[in-house]
Amino acid sequence: MAETNQLLINYYKKEEMKKVKKMMEEKLEMGEILESVNMEWISKEEVLDILGEDYEPIIKESKLADKNKDPLSTLSVTQNIPMEIAKNYKKYFEEYNKNRKEICKEKNISNGTLQKYLRLNYLIPELKELVNNKKLGINPAEHISFLDEKNQIKVAEIIQNYNYEITNKIAQKIKREFRKDKNLGEKYILSKEKIESYKNERSFKIIFTQEEIEKYFIEVPNRKIKEYIISILKNKKDV
Repeated sequence: MAETNQLLINYYKKEEMKKVKKMMEEKLEMGEILESVNMEWISKEEVLDILGEDYEPIIKESKLADKNKDPLSTLSVTQNIPMEIAKNYKKYFEEYNKNRKEICKEKNISNGTLQKYLRLNYLIPELKELVNNKKLGINPAEHISFLDEKNQIKVAEIIQNYNYEITNKIAQKIKREFRKDKNLGEKYILSKEKIESYKNERSFKIIFTQEEIEKYFIEVPNRKIKEYIISILKNKKDV
């Protein structure tokens, strides 16, 4: 059992290392890389070791094809105005008839980067301003962009009124809960208290072997295993 768990741990660590190396190729900022990896499987020190002392993140202005024809002006890129970049990526999207593969090839960007900036266009004006003012990060802003207008207004109010930092982890949780309620036909209403509960939420990971899954979770889809366990525990508690 211990040997099987260690094999799984090593596998997930290698996957996170691959992720770091891929983001290095995209020249993402160090903070963005650290925020994107799963620290349950790889440590900050291991990430920094992979990056090395000479790692220099850049905005890919030098790789953009033909700056004279490119809607991304040198001014917008060098000043790093996220919503200007997002607006121009949206323009690319329309000009290339939504052909993501062609855009990424011509502009030398990853599909992930393109998707991230395209999503920023779905933010309400107040959140766009917060992104430009660096009071809301690009990664969490992408997740927040999936919320409806009322909940986006709530996010803006919480950040402005309480000087609250919406981290990527909290933003992922907000999006997940919003989608969950929507699928269940329920109305999701965000609040500062709800965000605080996400912030203080504790979690831990349990690893099951394939043999255990086949033995104890027959015909239960992997994505439903958590719900299955919770339902059993709840019924046991009720009894």
